[in-house]
Amino acid sequence: MHRALIWTVFIVTSFLAIDARADRPYRGGVAAISHPTATAAAVQMLDRGGNAVDAAVAAAFTLAVVTPYHSGLGGGGVAVVHDHAKGAERFLDFREVAPKAATRDLFVRDGKVVPGLSSEGGLAVGVPGAVAGYLELHATYGKLKLKDVLAPAIAAARGGYWVTPGFRDLVASRKECVKTDPDLAAQLLPAGPGGAAEPPRAGTMLKNPDLARTLELLASKGPKAFYEGKMAQAIAGSVRARGGVLAVEDLRDYRPRWRDAATGSYRGHRVVTAGPPSAGGVALLQILGVMERAFPSGVPYRDPAGLHVLAEAMRRAYYDRWKYLGDPSFVEVPVPMLLGAEHLDALARDIDRARATPSARLLGTSMPDGGVPATVPPSMQKHTSHLSVLDREGNAIGLTTTVNGYFGACVMAKGYGFVLNNQMDDFTAQAFMPNQDGLVNGENNTIAPGKTPLTSMTPTLVFQKDRPQEVMLVAGSNGGSTIPTTVAQIVLNVVDAGMDLERALALGRIHHQMLPDKLWVDQWGVEPATAAALEARGHSLRRDVKVWSAPNAVYVSPADGIRYAMSDPRREGVGGGQD
Repeated sequence: MHRALIWTVFIVTSFLAIDARADRPYRGGVAAISHPTATAAAVQMLDRGGNAVDAAVAAAFTLAVVTPYHSGLGGGGVAVVHDHAKGAERFLDFREVAPKAATRDLFVRDGKVVPGLSSEGGLAVGVPGAVAGYLELHATYGKLKLKDVLAPAIAAARGGYWVTPGFRDLVASRKECVKTDPDLAAQLLPAGPGGAAEPPRAGTMLKNPDLARTLELLASKGPKAFYEGKMAQAIAGSVRARGGVLAVEDLRDYRPRWRDAATGSYRGHRVVTAGPPSAGGVALLQILGVMERAFPSGVPYRDPAGLHVLAEAMRRAYYDRWKYLGDPSFVEVPVPMLLGAEHLDALARDIDRARATPSARLLGTSMPDGGVPATVPPSMQKHTSHLSVLDREGNAIGLTTTVNGYFGACVMAKGYGFVLNNQMDDFTAQAFMPNQDGLVNGENNTIAPGKTPLTSMTPTLVFQKDRPQEVMLVAGSNGGSTIPTTVAQIVLNVVDAGMDLERALALGRIHHQMLPDKLWVDQWGVEPATAAALEARGHSLRRDVKVWSAPNAVYVSPADGIRYAMSDPRREGVGGGQD
């Protein structure tokens, strides 16, 4: 009863600045974000005359305060932007990069990968890109003054924010890691009634004055305040004190990168999403391309035959990720081939409609003797934050950002109030060695100085069928390796099944990532008879996993232009907007 009361108070307080019925229709700008306080910040910017990018940047900085377990100034991300006046889209990569002193075998000792080196402590930290990325987006597209855009985040850090049940549970799940950094432990593990350091109770208000001062510096001095001078020295010093190799020069030389978006179509709808070094956008477009070829008249709703083909399309997309994908500044990534009609036709033809294809068959002689090391299933709640925003004028942005694992590497920038990422875990540490998502990446993703690791982030814009410059859907998700498959199922739900947005996001999902050779089914993924039918086709189902992703999306009705904003109702996100 006490927990329910606290959670009710949190929800009521958080929703005061937006709308208590987040699923209601809107005529103006809309935003769907993974935390109510961030959604309120976005809507505030829209109400002040800001555009979609102003709203997104305000929300991203606010998320850095209220969801340090998912995202923050010490992380990185990607964004896809639609400029309605110009009729153009751009893709910004502000992912972390490997420090200059990083080596291919950074996490290998005596020929073996040392568990934990890539996920906790200084060696796990890549050069942060979030601050550079957010400020580059604002400088390129924003209308409002930077100090106004950062004001909600500063207010949340200085005035405080409520601890949610999810926040508390995630601190508890990483308690031992958090304890390794005294400053982080002081922030997240206050002394309990018995004097022992314990996660804060739900309903506790946390303040972060160090982070408030950091944000004020950024508002007045821009990115140089982060990447040069005292703050850069503190970041590098904190990492090196924990055994890392990141240097001040790495921060000084960091730049976000405007790259080629991945583009395609689905049943006449133009689709624009993240290109490499995101592997998510390529996987999304491959899955959609296979489904369109396999079911020209539309994917049958929840039919075992359709789910079987969907799982096989996912399997092949992740095989291509393993074989081809990497940082295009370092390796040749054949995106035109991977998304070309000939290759998509071949992927669709390769699927046996009656039987699941063993992943070992796709890998052939590349598969190591004895299979691959033990892998982990998707956890109940996955790291990463996503936000989707569409303004009154039709500008849109999908932005996905993360510190990777919960609370990143559990290394705090001393004196500045934010945690640093453990993004180095996204590199291929050794052939067929899975990362913390249980994902096996390939040779093109090995560590090199200045290289960006692959990501599954998949911010996606889907356009109106008859008005190809008008956005219909902005979608994305958290969920690590499950992000592209989550976004693909949202598109299928909206376009093929004609679902309303709330239902499209709430429906149970499936996931296959080639290795391990398992078809994951979430808590509400399929009915027992459907599960049995999939098993009869040779799929090995893993059903002991609950929800692994929490998408956020906005939708414009093609019929009347009404806008909707929704977050997965099973999580803490919310949508909001303007009349």
